[in-house]
Amino acid sequence: MRINGGPWRRVMPGSSLLGLIRGRAGIPIHSSCGLGNCGSDIVLILSGMEHLSAPFPTETRTLAAEGAPPNARLSCVTKLLDGDVEIEVPDYSLEQPAA
Repeated sequence: MRINGGPWRRVMPGSSLLGLIRGRAGIPIHSSCGLGNCGSDIVLILSGMEHLSAPFPTETRTLAAEGAPPNARLSCVTKLLDGDVEIEVPDYSLEQPAA
């Protein structure tokens, strides 16, 4: 797995993208509900979409409501199956510092 152009990392199949982005890459991605409803943790899949879990109907509806591009997934409900996946975490999905 590769996140935001960083180094390629070996990760455990079945891991959620949210956990990998926060834990392995240390990127402060925002996530409000963890259920695929809020749309706050959109990531863009640059390659390897076929190595990810299929989207649930809730995720599909949320991404459509957000106007997300076809290569978007919600990190909280997407799991890595196996293989190489390259992800970009867009700025709008990052946690914003408190004012």
